[in-house]
Amino acid sequence: MTKRHRYIRLTAALAAGWLALGTASAANSDTPVNYAGAHLGANTLRDWHARVDFGFGTALDGQAELKRGVHGGLQFGRQAGHGRYEVEYERGRIRVERLTLAPLSEQVAGSGHYEALFANVYRTDRLGTALDSFIGGGIGWGRVKLPQLNLGETCACFGPASKSGFAWQLRAGLAYRLTAVDSIALQYTWLNLPKPARAGEPSVQYERRRFGALTLGYLRQF
Repeated sequence: MTKRHRYIRLTAALAAGWLALGTASAANSDTPVNYAGAHLGANTLRDWHARVDFGFGTALDGQAELKRGVHGGLQFGRQAGHGRYEVEYERGRIRVERLTLAPLSEQVAGSGHYEALFANVYRTDRLGTALDSFIGGGIGWGRVKLPQLNLGETCACFGPASKSGFAWQLRAGLAYRLTAVDSIALQYTWLNLPKPARAGEPSVQYERRRFGALTLGYLRQF
């Protein structure tokens, strides 16, 4: 069994446990509900540092300068009392604008992506007749894939790099109830994803990156 499959199975097991906890809590709540939703916005990625090793024993410091990319997700869960328990799939784009390695720097155009599967839990509180707050986080599996990025015509210095493994996120936001079953939510998410790498010559090791994403979402209860 691969690490990816182990992380997915772990996330699924945690999600099942949290959803079961939500179901059990529902017995003590007047209005337990299931919900589904989606959210879309942009991440805050502006750069990604790396170490490039040509096999001479000394690695060089490099950096990919980025533009903010699209970030979004799909959610399915259950709310009971002050608790929300959900499974979420997220995906975002990584847009590369410039590469820098030691004294060399050049504009480039490249695009990669990241994705993650989380089991999340939140605490919710009512702030008014139609406004709620929520705060929480989740753990699960994540993957990052960066493209082949060349510096000049001959240096394939930032080769295609990828990594799958453990990931976590924190989130806080506000939800406004449009109707008894429909809500919109503005939320900020702080993500921690695996650090991508590529073996070979030259090898490249990107740092572990934590970054934010601001998204607007829609939730519907059923």
